[in-house]
Amino acid sequence: MSRGPRTALGAALALAAACVAACAASAGPAARPAAPAAEDPFTAAVEGLERRPGLVDLYLDRERGAVLLGLPAPGPDGVVGEYLYVEGLVTGLGSNPIGLDRGQLGETRVVTLRRQGARLLVEQQNLRFRAMTERPAERRATRQSFATSVLWAGEIAATGGDGRLLVDFTSFAVRDAHRVGARIAAVGEGRFALDRERSALDLEACLAFPQNVELEALLTFAGESAGPHLSATAPDQDAFSLVQHHSLLALPDDGYRPRRFDPRAGSFAVEFLDYAAPLAGALETRWIARHRLAPGATIVYHVDPAIPEPVLGAVLDGARWWAEAFAAAGFPEGFRVELLPEDAHPLDARYHVIQWVHRSTRGWSYGGGVIDPRTGEIVKGHVSLGSLRVRQDRLIFEGLVGADKSGTGAADDPVELALARIRQLSAHEVGHTLGLAHNFAASTYGRASVMDYPAPLVGLGPGGELDLGDAYAVGVGAWDVHAVRYAYEIHPPEREEEALERRVREGLARGLVMLSDADARPPGAANSLASLWDNGADPVAQLESDLAVRAAALARFGEANVAPGRPLALLEEVLATLYFRHRYQLEAAVKRVGGLDYRYALRGDGQPGAAPVAGDAQRRALAAVLSTLAPEALDLPEGVLAVLLPRPLEHHPNRELFRGRSAPAFDPLAAAETAADLALAGLLQRERAARLVDFHRRDPALPGLEEVLAALVEAAFGPAPAAARAGTAAAPPDPRRAELARAVQRVAVARMIGLAADPEAGAAVASRVEWTLAALAERLAGAAGESPAERAHRAHLGREIGRHLARPAAPAGAPRPAPEPPPGPPIGSPPDRLADPLGDAGCAFAPFALSESGGRR
Repeated sequence: MSRGPRTALGAALALAAACVAACAASAGPAARPAAPAAEDPFTAAVEGLERRPGLVDLYLDRERGAVLLGLPAPGPDGVVGEYLYVEGLVTGLGSNPIGLDRGQLGETRVVTLRRQGARLLVEQQNLRFRAMTERPAERRATRQSFATSVLWAGEIAATGGDGRLLVDFTSFAVRDAHRVGARIAAVGEGRFALDRERSALDLEACLAFPQNVELEALLTFAGESAGPHLSATAPDQDAFSLVQHHSLLALPDDGYRPRRFDPRAGSFAVEFLDYAAPLAGALETRWIARHRLAPGATIVYHVDPAIPEPVLGAVLDGARWWAEAFAAAGFPEGFRVELLPEDAHPLDARYHVIQWVHRSTRGWSYGGGVIDPRTGEIVKGHVSLGSLRVRQDRLIFEGLVGADKSGTGAADDPVELALARIRQLSAHEVGHTLGLAHNFAASTYGRASVMDYPAPLVGLGPGGELDLGDAYAVGVGAWDVHAVRYAYEIHPPEREEEALERRVREGLARGLVMLSDADARPPGAANSLASLWDNGADPVAQLESDLAVRAAALARFGEANVAPGRPLALLEEVLATLYFRHRYQLEAAVKRVGGLDYRYALRGDGQPGAAPVAGDAQRRALAAVLSTLAPEALDLPEGVLAVLLPRPLEHHPNRELFRGRSAPAFDPLAAAETAADLALAGLLQRERAARLVDFHRRDPALPGLEEVLAALVEAAFGPAPAAARAGTAAAPPDPRRAELARAVQRVAVARMIGLAADPEAGAAVASRVEWTLAALAERLAGAAGESPAERAHRAHLGREIGRHLARPAAPAGAPRPAPEPPPGPPIGSPPDRLADPLGDAGCAFAPFALSESGGRR
């Protein structure tokens, strides 16, 4: 192949240039030295920065107030590493209704740090959908079928010659990872967003350790339209600041073996769909939440030294109860509790912590922590105890026995009783962090679990005195030991399934029944074994006992129920705990009406199927519930009313007070309406009404909805007037009791109208309720000879019923018929928390379940 003229010329010029270069090289000393090697970009970028080596190296830029991560070289797929990630709040807002507390943890996630071009991504893996197989194609197909979530992305500041990456991580730490702004909006407290100009990284709290990295930042949220709860706790209604914490943790190694979930055994679970499951098998896979515990090892919990004595001692005592259960599971030294070292951070994942949390009002306690969502392994247990709970318990007992008993050290000392309760609460919340769920059936077979909500057991002595000698049980119960043994006993792998099933069946044979939140909390809950703050196997007998205790304590209520030198007006808060003291046992008794007995049965385990509660038991419960509507049960003695004074100067109203309409005077009629509504709302509940219709259809021996409505009308309005039956005039009623009866009747009619108008109640329910209302309207219209007050009352009710029956289309419900009671929680229902899986009337389990003092939050 011949070359053209340009090619030949280029070759000649190149040859000449080579000759010139050779001559220059031979000139010796006059030659220029070679240029030095370029400085490594990574090394140059971190020059002058403070390095903190650890799981991931931190570089602190104090001049800019920034933190940079030094990351290893990514692999061929761009992956730098995989970590557990959890964020939380170091400081709280101090408002239980808002629910942003000191020491609150968010959801635990598995994140991948991955290079994508010039950026680093923090990407949350989607572990709800998996393929548990060795086949890469199956795993890839499942992974690609569901989205991941990129939590953050940032520019790569420098890349080293060895491939190391340097990334400015400041904006990752200084962001609203806890979704504070969304929480404020969700609870109707205003519109607030992160103000970056008033937010900053805390360099001193950016720490690196071999197995974890910790970051903190002060976040300021600015906005408008602050609600009452936010305004009550934040110093400025336009802005508030919180400290947020982030943890990156090394993934636990593969030495942990997941254990299968069994609903009969009482643990929480991680759940996912396994798309590699055999065709005949279930997609759903559940593994229990539990700590890794090897023979000879110890789980150590640390108690916040901020807890004051004598509460601190009680918290330590209650948490230590679990040592007994672990010893029974084969770990005689398996559980220990001690004080948190002064230099330890409560959110450091290396410590299992029981933390003390203050709020402006009483609120939840909850147990949660950091859990590996891949396996269910609990990496960190974290308990938050609300500090005002113990004071509320003291107030409850001062309502029963008087404030003069406080500090005496006797069996009926409210302080000692409150400490007994805080021991229970400490054990309860720690139980959640060990992986245990609520068991609300345990109180029906011998106070068998601290994972139930314990009501104080109070009786009457032979002279009518209150007996509190056995108010609370001490130590973990039979169910707790059983549940820990299922979760933590070690078995040979090849025999584990057999051993676990044997353990469960031993519990069933001993009558250790498990029922949890979904069976107890909903208004339409059907199983009378599953109730909060109840006692005993017979809810009706216990309700009757509680009503007797309530009556005896009310008869003695007076100045002695508040401490000397305190305003008498404060007696109203004390009275509320006593007047509504029966509310939880009442809920348990109501569940027998239209009730359903069932268990968490598995095929072949021999447990009975679902069965309606027997007719005589339902009718006995109905009678006991309706007895709470009697005017004598609702009336307050004049001696009590005389000491319920209006609020004095600088003592503002609060949520612990009765709601009323006669301010500044106390409103006993509104209090009666509220108490009556506790029973009527439970009986006239749509799921309960529907069950009454269906159960009676299937077995006429069971009470139907018609029977319950008739009994309710008779309890509220009395039998048919004596004059109508015998032609004689009835004796004039006592005006004091008559007005209370009218208060009950107003609530009863409003509740019946509300049930009939509920579009979700169904035609079978609505038709029966409307028939009852129509018959009642005729009865009201035909009454004669009563007082003007009675005639006006009956005419008003008749018009209310008539308006409802004349409506062409029913609205979606009706106004509440009675004032709201003072809050039961945290001695009752669950909290609405940020990421709750579960929750207590004083507790909640977060973030892998929900609990008491109130979650699966």
